[in-house]
Amino acid sequence: MMSHPLEQLRYIARRWEIDDDFPAQEVAAVLADLASENPVSLLQACRRLIDYFPSAGVAWWLCARALGSPEPIEGIWEAADELSSDPTAGICAKAVPANATVAFPDPIPQAVRALRKRKDVQLVDRATKKADLVLLRARAAGPDGVRVTRRSSKSRNNGSRPGVPVWAVLERGALLPGPLWEQLQARSADDGQAEVVPLDDLGSIVTDRGPVSPAEAVSKPTCPPVAELLGWRS
Repeated sequence: MMSHPLEQLRYIARRWEIDDDFPAQEVAAVLADLASENPVSLLQACRRLIDYFPSAGVAWWLCARALGSPEPIEGIWEAADELSSDPTAGICAKAVPANATVAFPDPIPQAVRALRKRKDVQLVDRATKKADLVLLRARAAGPDGVRVTRRSSKSRNNGSRPGVPVWAVLERGALLPGPLWEQLQARSADDGQAEVVPLDDLGSIVTDRGPVSPAEAVSKPTCPPVAELLGWRS
């Protein structure tokens, strides 16, 4: 017997806790099923997904795209395809300077695979005095900073030598408009697992356009600040 879509969402969420890659297509399938039932079911599922992962920018982003689309089912699949085809990790690997020792404390699997194919790049799992570049994976981002794991933040602060450039890697789905960014921070303020790095502390942010200035990188969020995700109580 097929389980209800909300039960499927719970199952997918549990697996995501173990597997770091966001299951965009599976989540989209559940949301699309619920969107075909009625808007209330879709809103309930989106809020539940965010309750499971309040600090994950991609959860907020996908839900905002689903709820903000005039045709929710079409909007859900379009957003999921954007996540699945995001080229940022590969672009990041190409943008790393030649003959560099790169610290990547919270690695993106696709970027690591691409970097390992480059014979001129040495990867280390934390910032050291030998690192020429520190890469920080942005788990979420907003107008004033990027949210990274505490491991990334500690490595950056304690390991690298002064003057070493620090780049954030901003995958599709991590960047939120100001109101949603504020909601994310409010809901995950006490989780103790991440910290916000101010834009001024970053040399560049790698997007699907390559390394750009931090201000440029966060200037154009690709999801709307939908009212349904602002200020609700679980």
